[in-house]
Amino acid sequence: MSRNFSTIIHYNRQKLSAVVLPVTLADGMRYEVNIKGFPRFFMAWSALGRYDWVKEELDETVDIPYDLVLAVSDMLDKLKK
Repeated sequence: MSRNFSTIIHYNRQKLSAVVLPVTLADGMRYEVNIKGFPRFFMAWSALGRYDWVKEELDETVDIPYDLVLAVSDMLDKLKK
């Protein structure tokens, strides 16, 4: 299994520190994303051809800005290449 890592992402014209923990499951790889000031969320490769959040892992009341999800998706995609 891959090791966890931290990186800087650019969101809303500010730099945020993100800690990412890769998790290997039977149905593929998921990434647990922790960013200070936002609830923890999970991301996985989607049918859209990019990383997207796994909504089943979230409480229905949690609202994560989709621009933040896209910023994390871009970061994960760059690390994959």
